[in-house]
Amino acid sequence: MKRRVPQPLVIALIVLGFMLAGLGGWFLVIGPQRSKAADLSKQIADTHQAIDAARALTVQARRGAKIRVADLFRLTKAMPDQTDMAGIILELNQVAEDSGITFEQITPATTAVALSGYAAIPITVEFQGNFYDLADFLYRLRNLVDVRHGALDATGRLFAIDQIEFAEAPSGFPEIRAHLVIDAFVFGTGAAPTTEPPPAAPAPATTAATDTTSTATTPTTTTPAPPPPPPPTDATAAPAGP
Repeated sequence: MKRRVPQPLVIALIVLGFMLAGLGGWFLVIGPQRSKAADLSKQIADTHQAIDAARALTVQARRGAKIRVADLFRLTKAMPDQTDMAGIILELNQVAEDSGITFEQITPATTAVALSGYAAIPITVEFQGNFYDLADFLYRLRNLVDVRHGALDATGRLFAIDQIEFAEAPSGFPEIRAHLVIDAFVFGTGAAPTTEPPPAAPAPATTAATDTTSTATTPTTTTPAPPPPPPPTDATAAPAGP
């Protein structure tokens, strides 16, 4: 007589079969795909990280280039590598005009003083005004170039006061007459630049006056005298008196 398999066992075997089929499908189909998806996600994350790093380096490089160019521009403005005496005089006159003074005399030196890596050009100026105008001029001249929060700030050329003297003006106090020697700087390690002296007024030409007497010899032409007229033929001689 054939033995029958209990129904609960059949159900358990069926369930176990489904479970084994599911696990097989998981390992054969779903598992590899999830592994590939995880690998792709990691690659995507690495790519995003590389892109972010490249963007950060690009932004940093751009900012660094802007800062370097700006610093170089300010440094060139404060200490150029050319003398440009006309520009120096114009800038000094502008600062003096903003301070309410007018130079009576401005005399640049013809030769610069060579220093370590740069040169200084002394410029002598004189003006008459009051003490407050002098203080305002010195303040404005000093603030053309400054360092603010660790960064160079230049709105003009770099000047330094080498010598200053002032005394009471002939018109009396509070007017003063000031004499200053101002140094303008030129960048460079070569020979010290020289400035052309102001052109001197041409001296009047002196010519020795030479009296030259020219004697013109005019040839004389001698015209012969005309011959005397012939005597008349019909004339009757008058008789001589007794």
